[in-house]
Amino acid sequence: MATLPYNIIDVFSSTAYKGNPLAVVNNTSDTLTKPQMQLIARQFNLSETTFICPPTNPDADLRLRSFLPNGEEVFGAGHNSLGAWWWAIYSGTCDAPLDHTARTYHQQLGEAILPVEVSRSSAGEINISMRHGEPQFLNIHTDKASLADALGIEDTDIGLESPSGTTLLEEAQVVTTSPARHLLIPLRNKEVLDRVTFANKERIAEELPSTDSHNSGVYVFTAVESKNGIPTFEARFFSPGMGMEDPATGSAAGPLAAFVWENASELVSAQEEGSGGVGIEVVQGLKTGRECLMKVRIGRRVVGSIELSGTGVLVADGNIVVPSSDIVL
Repeated sequence: MATLPYNIIDVFSSTAYKGNPLAVVNNTSDTLTKPQMQLIARQFNLSETTFICPPTNPDADLRLRSFLPNGEEVFGAGHNSLGAWWWAIYSGTCDAPLDHTARTYHQQLGEAILPVEVSRSSAGEINISMRHGEPQFLNIHTDKASLADALGIEDTDIGLESPSGTTLLEEAQVVTTSPARHLLIPLRNKEVLDRVTFANKERIAEELPSTDSHNSGVYVFTAVESKNGIPTFEARFFSPGMGMEDPATGSAAGPLAAFVWENASELVSAQEEGSGGVGIEVVQGLKTGRECLMKVRIGRRVVGSIELSGTGVLVADGNIVVPSSDIVL
């Protein structure tokens, strides 16, 4: 039987079993059909499985195709692509930069070509930074009571507050910096965030079409106390297509940064980092027993400059049998 190598990477953590697990399958020989990729993703049953493929655009170094367990293909620049790039550098599929240096590659996600910066610390840690596309502020969810009910909270729980208690952001809105479109929902505090339930996935799925979301889920977040002086947010994500709470969602962390900068900039604008812009940290996965850290940099003068950074760690590898083309999803 034909097989292909695979690796399991915990993304957004340097500690095994703490990051967001991603299955990465080497399809650089371009032998897999889409149904075969969908079957393999279903077999792994992780939040996403990414296949490293040869690009169809000459401007790209690698083409990445990612699938949810239900077979839906997604194109976000989150843990699905950051983890694949970490593995590509770690495995030698792409050349790694020398210590204290960086190198820029380009990834193909659907039709989009986006830059990826790879750097290596003196300790050998591989760091991946991905430029997101220009933020788009799309549909606002107009029924706060219905949305809150789907999440098991009160409608008064929706809204982002300043440290003084002033409400800075009251509405849930679809914001995107990549092809993925997620509904971002600001919450009053961490107590509300912890109370959110994703148990009623049918009700949650009913809330998304009203915002014309695609490849989407709900991303609930709130501001929390910083441990290092960098503005910090804690978030949780659920997609009906995944069927589980996602420990880390990079394709939503970038939009979160743009959403806050656009509507509640006082939470981040006190930070002085010169022309390099401001940075925030997003912690996710605590309710799933994991702790993922996503770093996002926002261009100070141009909100369109959003960059997501993180690392990864290898936790497993092996070979998987290529599904027969006769098997039907």
